[in-house]
Amino acid sequence: MNVTQLNAISRLFSTNPNEAKALVKLASIEVLTSLGSKKYSISLNSKQLNAQSEKTLLEGSKYWTQFTQTKNQTPTLSKLLKMPSIMKELQLHSQTYSTKELLNLFKSNNPEKSMKNSLLEKLTTATNKEEFSANSNLLLSLQNSVFTIPLNFHNYFSILQFKKRYNKKTKKSHIDFYAALEFLGPVSGIISLENSDIKIVLHVAFAKTEEFLQNEIKNFSYDIEITLVDTIEPLFESHINSLLDINV
Repeated sequence: MNVTQLNAISRLFSTNPNEAKALVKLASIEVLTSLGSKKYSISLNSKQLNAQSEKTLLEGSKYWTQFTQTKNQTPTLSKLLKMPSIMKELQLHSQTYSTKELLNLFKSNNPEKSMKNSLLEKLTTATNKEEFSANSNLLLSLQNSVFTIPLNFHNYFSILQFKKRYNKKTKKSHIDFYAALEFLGPVSGIISLENSDIKIVLHVAFAKTEEFLQNEIKNFSYDIEITLVDTIEPLFESHINSLLDINV
């Protein structure tokens, strides 16, 4: 994978998350219990409160949402989008990378081997089944040619996924990517080189995210195209509940 391409996308996502959170106004919530009539007990910023949702939610799941609270009224949840289950699992049971550590990984002679060896070491030292399962999922992702990286951006938990793809028609390689970011929501797209210039295509799920990133484009020399879409899925997501079949 091209380190310059990866550095481009990591820089884009490393924009000030507090500023992004204030402008995009997204909240990350976990549904604790249903109270009936689309009212739920939720966890928000480590606090428990009741909120009214515009649609039915699943207990135990996490969502991106626009959170509205008016004085003396029950908070409301709108424009909800369910987070991938792997995000909750990795946030609780995996070690995170910093942006610097991520770039150092891809500067190594064999990033895939380096990450694989690290994950195998973590499997042997796992202290509980949840930690073992989380690292097994990362290893299975790698075996499916997808780098799944748990990241810490300015104390915000995120997931980045990358997969190299070769286009037989153009005879060029591209990097498909997916990011689950607490402060921007899910983002996916393609990074490519066009005549030695980096081109980035971004798909976002929230209009406010699109607006924020459009304003950030001026800070980059790359060709960036942003599109609002309804559905954004991870490049790889696996659930391990029994015996593992991992090729060492």
